[in-house]
Amino acid sequence: MKKTKIVASLGPSSSSENVIFEMAKNGVDVFRINLSHANFEETDSLIKKIRKVEKKLNKILGIMLDLDGPGIRLDKLNEDNVFLALDKEVRIYDYHVVCNNTQLSTNYSNFSDVINLDDILILSNGDVKLKVIDINEDNFMCRVIEEGYIYSNQTVHVKGANYKLPFISDKDYDNIMYAINNNIDFLALSFVRDEQDILEVTDLLIENGNEHISLIAKLENEFAFDNLEEILKLSDGVMVGRGDLGINVPLPKLPYYQKRIMELANNYQKIGLIATDFLKTMIKEKNPSRAEVADIYNAVLDKADGLVLCDETTLGENPIDSVKVMSEIILEAEDEFPYHENLEETFKQGKQDITSTISYSVVDSSLLLNASCILANTMSGYTARKISYFRPKSTILGLSPNLNTVRSLTLNYGIVPVKVDEFKTTDEIVNGCIEKYKEVMDYQIGDTVIITGGLPLNNKNTDFMKIEKITD
Repeated sequence: MKKTKIVASLGPSSSSENVIFEMAKNGVDVFRINLSHANFEETDSLIKKIRKVEKKLNKILGIMLDLDGPGIRLDKLNEDNVFLALDKEVRIYDYHVVCNNTQLSTNYSNFSDVINLDDILILSNGDVKLKVIDINEDNFMCRVIEEGYIYSNQTVHVKGANYKLPFISDKDYDNIMYAINNNIDFLALSFVRDEQDILEVTDLLIENGNEHISLIAKLENEFAFDNLEEILKLSDGVMVGRGDLGINVPLPKLPYYQKRIMELANNYQKIGLIATDFLKTMIKEKNPSRAEVADIYNAVLDKADGLVLCDETTLGENPIDSVKVMSEIILEAEDEFPYHENLEETFKQGKQDITSTISYSVVDSSLLLNASCILANTMSGYTARKISYFRPKSTILGLSPNLNTVRSLTLNYGIVPVKVDEFKTTDEIVNGCIEKYKEVMDYQIGDTVIITGGLPLNNKNTDFMKIEKITD
């Protein structure tokens, strides 16, 4: 069973219940809906399908909504895509117009006020570039210097620009309220720049009584990288958005940024995700490139909690096969992961408290005994997350009576979230965890399992572990 999580983005290629079912069956743990492209009616439909699939498979699935963030985006085009030819002149307006290959508009009503002559506008993840050649009161003219296709709602980057837009726009405010009202599990915050951006969303969740939603900060510019440690302190996790980050930083430095972000995410014991271009070849082809296989393999060795499929599952011709291929590569990489060395190194770097010490002992024992599973009984998810942080070779069952908790664990490495009744005594924990293990896992007589948790159940400390053999 793979331990590194897969996040699949939903779109035209993957909006049917059957495709969602097959992707979940073959390894997807969390489904991502990008609110830059989906409206609330479409999102309602996708959420219902995900929850139906969850029941059919008896598998806890997480739902992530991706916010617009303070980026500049193209308005809707008059066709699915528009080709901008080399040297073509395109006028960009501050107000909404019918968008085609001669005129465009964006979601930013003061664009012409912040633009300068000779600025370079970058679209389509860097494939299309425009140069500003003339500026007027409410519009400006560009010349195409690198041709290609553009699409509705694409981010428009201005190379070298340092203007700062409000973090929560009117649209994102509505999107956050939608997430609160629909009990969404994760919010991905686009174009985070500093800790203040995280605090704005956190305050909104608290004001509306929905603090359980986990916040994933998308790191897509140098401002975020410069403030990385402060962002990690306040968020539940981070996502390396390699598409936009690869435009906003020198491309040869992108692997360094990815590795450094994963390293710090692990140090702060926060979720670390990597996104974009893992299987770009499979948007059209049935098989990945050799470089893509190596990319996925190395991301697992870099200790990513999860990998995000984007265009491969939203627009690609092979969404289910993309999930299968990613799962196969993840399993191969996990077979070669240095579990013993990582455990010792991680324990030396971390905080030496009661829960960390017991979690270390649980993982160390699981390696020494070749345990089949670690059964982590938890109310808030704290116990299971602590064990996940040490990267055990054994699967972790994250058992909780709280549905919000089990869904929040869908992004943490190695955890299979399971909803259980509340256990009130140590005996109930041990017996109940073993029964649930036999119910949800493919077990054998003689399996060794390690049970851990804390009592009382709302106590944040993990304070016991017990080793058991499955006898019947």
